[in-house]
Amino acid sequence: MRSVLGPPRTTRSQGAGRGNLGWANLGWATARTAPTAEAEAGGAVPAYLTARVRSVDEYINGVQVVRHGEQQRHTDVTLTFAVGSRDETLRTIGVAHALEHLVMYTVRDLPIEMNAEVDLLTTTFVASGSTARVGEFLNRLCRALAAPPVDRLDLEARVLTAEEGNVAHPVVALLLNVRYGARGPGLAWLEGPGYDGLTPEHVISFANEWFVPANAVLQVTGPLPEGLELALPSGPAPARVLPVARSFDGPVVVGHGIPASGVLLTLPPDDDVRLSTLSIMTLRQRIEEKCRFVGGHSYEIGVDLVAGPGGASDWIVYAEAREGSEDAVSRAVVAALTDLAENGPTAAELAHQIARAEENLVATDDPEVRRAFSNAMSRIIGEPELPSVSATRLAAVQSSDIAAVLKTALPGAIGYGDEHALEVWQAAGFTLAAACPVIAELPEGRTFKPPLTARAFVKEARSMLWVRTDDALVLRDADGIHQIRWDEVAGVMRSPDGMTLVFGTNGCTIPVDPDMFRGATVVLEELTRRVPSELWFDESKLTSDD
Repeated sequence: MRSVLGPPRTTRSQGAGRGNLGWANLGWATARTAPTAEAEAGGAVPAYLTARVRSVDEYINGVQVVRHGEQQRHTDVTLTFAVGSRDETLRTIGVAHALEHLVMYTVRDLPIEMNAEVDLLTTTFVASGSTARVGEFLNRLCRALAAPPVDRLDLEARVLTAEEGNVAHPVVALLLNVRYGARGPGLAWLEGPGYDGLTPEHVISFANEWFVPANAVLQVTGPLPEGLELALPSGPAPARVLPVARSFDGPVVVGHGIPASGVLLTLPPDDDVRLSTLSIMTLRQRIEEKCRFVGGHSYEIGVDLVAGPGGASDWIVYAEAREGSEDAVSRAVVAALTDLAENGPTAAELAHQIARAEENLVATDDPEVRRAFSNAMSRIIGEPELPSVSATRLAAVQSSDIAAVLKTALPGAIGYGDEHALEVWQAAGFTLAAACPVIAELPEGRTFKPPLTARAFVKEARSMLWVRTDDALVLRDADGIHQIRWDEVAGVMRSPDGMTLVFGTNGCTIPVDPDMFRGATVVLEELTRRVPSELWFDESKLTSDD
């Protein structure tokens, strides 16, 4: 049986770029109308740029329209919905990507540039071409979202499986799974039932709930197409409940087989100098300098984030490691984080980050329109709006300000290292943690052990014990004691080889297999009785190794 845990699946089409760095911190990076990551991080807004703003408070059929001020004959549009893979469930993983493929099929004959992407937080459709054809693209796209061509779902499932890729970098996906379990952003690490496990009802229900006018923002550069209908599904703005995040007593580190290192830090909302963003970009710069330019260990050094309650954000900074350099990369990440939290950046590092913020904001157009878009998205999902940047306060940021941000976040940090490169993390005060929660003691209940022959010949089997209680299913293994409450089952997957995997919303996964322990049939009967049928699914036939 294939692994059901990572690397995570893709959700993007036609070569779209990786990820979304969040609205409330960095703005949205897509198409011509988008800022760079650093552009939202600072800088004064020159009058000659704000004078070019056309409109930030216009609506078409309930969809907010943000119009950019460039003078051009053709039209560029970006239609963004505040829904991404984090809004799926374990049972419907991939439904946003499937919907995106289905509706893009309906406009494939238009001779204009077009693209689409689903990431953790958003679904985005982009087009560029003659004004009339771009208008046709938008109208046809919206009609398809209101009535998805689900008769193509079986065929599109095979295409989606062939596409392959990542909704987020594997380090990002793993750390989010450790933080959120099998809910929200944590789903990026899981595969679920596969695209062939989705039903037409899943697609239609998802479209009707999330792809409504109140959950969308349209950006337009160039002439506004005439006759825009934007006939999306009707309905109220969807309610989003943020999953409860896992917390720890002090910084922790988890290990896995990904050749990389990284860290998740929870930082406060950005202010008028974008201090959280500056802090993360400074950390990324230090890691890149040591891992790539000095050590030659890494090529990709990246940043991603997801928004949390009250405007706080979970930022992840990571560096990949070439074979044999996993320990060196972990050392560089740990050293960068702990030194910056204690001492802050050097004068040269700080000056560079402030200069990049100022330069990128001035060098890109319509900063206030970009901020209007970011704030429109923030209002939709309930995040605080971005204040205007104070150029004076930005220039006055001190090294100690960045140190304070990182030092405050350090006790809640979740580090990642290759499973053979964790000692440096532990030496720095990080406690080794299991990827999913473990409890201290076995609860009372009916117990089940592996067969005697398995315990005699398989070392791992000697410590394994299943417990069924009135409230939960429990497994003791080499990593600790894992518990999934009956009312916190995220899904149950049936495998062709007879194994059943129970997924908890807390991130734990417990196997149930008659070949593994006597009494498995009793547990399966209990699962059937307690877990709703809509949470059960078969392992994907398109991705199974069997």
